[in-house]
Amino acid sequence: MEFENFLKCLDEIKSVNNVKYMETEDLADFNKKSAYYICKEIHEKQLTNEGGYVVIGLSGGKTPIDVYKNMCAIKDIQIDKNKLIFFIIDERYKPDDHKFSNYNNIKFLFDELNINKETQLYKPDTKKDLVSCIKDYNEQIKSMLEKYKKIDIAILGMGSDFHIASLFPNVYYNIYMNNYQNNYIYEDNETIRSLHPDNNVNLSLLNEHVYFTTTNNFDVRKRITVSLNVLSNSTNKIFLLNTADKLNLWKNMLLNFYVNPNYNLYPAFKVIDSNNTTVIACGHKNYSKMLEDLYVQKPDTLSPSSNNRVENKNELLTAVIFGCSGDLAKKKIYPALFKLFCNNLLPKNILIIGFARTEQDFESFFNKISVYLKTSLNSYKNLSVFEKVERLNSFKSKCRYFIGNYLSPESFEKFNVYITEEEKVALGCCGQKNNEKHKQVDATSQSPNNLTNINATNNINNECESPAPTDSLKRCPYSSGYGNTSGTTVCPHSSYHAVKSSNTKCPYLSSHANISGNSGCPYISHQANKYGNSGCPYTITRMLYLALPPHIFVSTLENYKKHCLNKNRINKILLEKPFGKDLESFKILSKQILEAFPEKNIYRIDHYLGKDMVSGLLKLKFTNTFLLSLMNRHFIKCIKITLKETKGVYGRGQYFDPYGIIRDVMQNHMLQLLTLITMEHPTDLNDKSIQNEKIKILKSIASIKLEDTVIGQYIKSNNDDTNNSENANIDKSKINHSYLDDPHVDPNSITPTFCACVLYINSVNWHGVPIIFKTGKALNNDICEIKIQFHNIMGSSDESMYNNEFVIILQPVEGIYLKLMIKKMGSEEMEEVQLNLSLNENNNNNKPYVPEAYETLLSECYKGYKRKFISDEELYESWRIFTPLLNELQEKNIKPLSYPFGSSGPQEAYDLIKKYYNYGKNYETTAKFCRKSSYYDDSLFDNMRG
Repeated sequence: MEFENFLKCLDEIKSVNNVKYMETEDLADFNKKSAYYICKEIHEKQLTNEGGYVVIGLSGGKTPIDVYKNMCAIKDIQIDKNKLIFFIIDERYKPDDHKFSNYNNIKFLFDELNINKETQLYKPDTKKDLVSCIKDYNEQIKSMLEKYKKIDIAILGMGSDFHIASLFPNVYYNIYMNNYQNNYIYEDNETIRSLHPDNNVNLSLLNEHVYFTTTNNFDVRKRITVSLNVLSNSTNKIFLLNTADKLNLWKNMLLNFYVNPNYNLYPAFKVIDSNNTTVIACGHKNYSKMLEDLYVQKPDTLSPSSNNRVENKNELLTAVIFGCSGDLAKKKIYPALFKLFCNNLLPKNILIIGFARTEQDFESFFNKISVYLKTSLNSYKNLSVFEKVERLNSFKSKCRYFIGNYLSPESFEKFNVYITEEEKVALGCCGQKNNEKHKQVDATSQSPNNLTNINATNNINNECESPAPTDSLKRCPYSSGYGNTSGTTVCPHSSYHAVKSSNTKCPYLSSHANISGNSGCPYISHQANKYGNSGCPYTITRMLYLALPPHIFVSTLENYKKHCLNKNRINKILLEKPFGKDLESFKILSKQILEAFPEKNIYRIDHYLGKDMVSGLLKLKFTNTFLLSLMNRHFIKCIKITLKETKGVYGRGQYFDPYGIIRDVMQNHMLQLLTLITMEHPTDLNDKSIQNEKIKILKSIASIKLEDTVIGQYIKSNNDDTNNSENANIDKSKINHSYLDDPHVDPNSITPTFCACVLYINSVNWHGVPIIFKTGKALNNDICEIKIQFHNIMGSSDESMYNNEFVIILQPVEGIYLKLMIKKMGSEEMEEVQLNLSLNENNNNNKPYVPEAYETLLSECYKGYKRKFISDEELYESWRIFTPLLNELQEKNIKPLSYPFGSSGPQEAYDLIKKYYNYGKNYETTAKFCRKSSYYDDSLFDNMRG
């Protein structure tokens, strides 16, 4: 490429929101244009700078190497090589000849340009000890700036976690902590004194030019880097982004910063805000145009978590609850739908159809679920009794009940007729609403009862010049609107319309055509002509909730797909655990489900992911500086996740016995909690990115070994003399009993009701950190908590001292507290104190409404967000982790250890856990590998890398 041709390309550079973008065709074109652009900048600055000197900051890494090679080959731009001053922007703390040294990777550039390395090159002297190296390079950069006054060009890239140079998020905390751990490297507190309490602005107040930083994500942890201020003050900043992935990362950074401006997480944005930034891009056509579109979007459309959803008036949601007569549906699903309905978080046009085998009429069915719905109304203390009754009746008007068999194709054929007719009736009501809106009457203010008592004289005028036939608005006189329709009975609604409208000619059709009785609603037929194959201008979403045993999943989905699937409906399938009993059974079940519906339609439920505190784990970790920076093997001694229940399984033995405690909570709930607390920062907050990071953690977990596991089964305690078993109103699962007392449990059952195990995440961040799971039934208290225990201070000889802990309590109340050691007042002894943030101690009068788990999950499914649901790949990895242990327990017929009802579990579990977790007094010495992997000694990690 000749320089004259390159100059023509400059006309194509576009500026978007303070950044210039040069787009290239392919990698070769990228390397050449980048080289020419840098050389052009050097040439122009040599013409204008005093003395002709140009100061250039160079990044290492793979991307710029080919660009630098092209720079060496350029002959048609006049550059005085003797007046080029280079400095290394960041360096790995390795010898100059090490394969990971940035200087070693780019020294060819200095050789090709005949650079005098004594006078024209500033670089860290990594032969010195780390503190001396940093202080020396800091003085070099200061001297360079005093002599040449400014930095002219800084050549940069951006890493997958948004880092630039070796400034890794969180930048401020990284620098501050590393200075602190290294005795303030600069031997005074000037840097610390200059910090502003607002983390978003303190980066500009860090005084030094060079810092020591660390990373756990790359081969070399220890880094030396120039400061963000030095880079930002460069006259021209050039970012080299040579792949589509990097451009997407840049786009996501712009999007995330637009919603949450934070230099700590996105250091490149401080560079952008300092002006004169150029991005040379490869891998995306019309990239600048796409970014222009990005900047005109509203913030709430950028954040999928925004609750400011725009109501789609032309929308119908049909929720089908398969297994609606079961406990899950009655106690969880219907109350959740009711609360969403009362809080206006569902479409105005909603239809809720229960599908079950139980022979009962609608009133009997609704009376059974209304017990739980009325309990939900207790949350609305400001409503009068009349208003509560009105809410309940309004919700009732949306509900239907259908009797059918999950295995019967005939039932689903009849169900298809039924659900289609009900949707058409609901859409007819929608049409009336649109007409009322046209008459300047607020459709949303209509009483829900109006939906079932439509006046036949009202007209539909959905963008039509004249009203549709009045018969199209008549409600079937044989339907109450929310009555029972058995699978053996077809609603006469369609026959009614067939008789009334079979010879009616629609004046809006292009020709005089009969309105088919089969359509059941002439309004829909009329709209079908107007809107094509969709049959209606409305979006119809069907949420199919399978509150069923897993062995019925496949037949239900196959029958629905064959007989009820409509290409003009959006289908979302919600499935409840368990998803198989081991890896093989899961693979079979998953294959059959995915043959019926693709993964994008499947929403697998783990109700723990719907809990409000669990939803906040990611934000808790990634928005709190101290926690984000300390969450790795260098600071964390172990992580202990506990899920205990005081209830036994009496009355549920028939379900529980084939599965046991490991399948019941460990393989799902506890693993999900672990992924959320240990996953890396996703590139963005979309569903796929979050799922990908969770999968990375799961793939890094080795299968659990039997020797790292203790299982138990509860027996009747001798300490409890009370016997309430004769009282029919007592929940027998709560009173003292043995697991084998349940009449549905085999007297010789060896199913575990307790398990404690230790597992490991084989990743750079978490290598060597024990992860402890403890769970069980019939234990001493109800609690779900995550304890993150830190290493002791280096040099501490008191092994009985408590370690610092960060504790997250998920239930029975939600809370966060930090365990610290302080000196007792008036004594030299130390004591443990808790800095407690109890989330349930807000003023009750102002306490915000917190949705329950199923409310959150149903709402997320309706909105189409999948971050709180489990993917097929996550389940595969979860079963891979636990299946070898489950198989070994079964093959060796291992009998669980006994523990009394109401105790803390078997003694052997305590003995296992205390090897890794510091209970405090009488604590045994930590295993060597845990001590080895502390922040202060990373030789184990270095040896692993060779």
